[in-house]
Amino acid sequence: MNKFAWAALLTIISAQPSFAASVKNDESSAQTIVVTEGSSKTELQVGPGETVEFCNGGCFVTFPNGDREALTGGETVEIKGGKVSIK
Repeated sequence: MNKFAWAALLTIISAQPSFAASVKNDESSAQTIVVTEGSSKTELQVGPGETVEFCNGGCFVTFPNGDREALTGGETVEIKGGKVSIK
């Protein structure tokens, strides 16, 4: 394989973005969110001060306060003061 093809391949591989969403729990107690991906529903417990990645390619999330959101992946979710913010 010539040098150009190798350079192009390495560029494509290194440019792949991460599509997982993450949730950070800034509360003093563990928080549980429910993640639904396709027909699979999972309870994800996030400890105090912990950040966890989930939702690699689109999902619905039910937060501890009952709010439901659709995520595409790549979002950063923060649980703080009983409220959820998505960036």
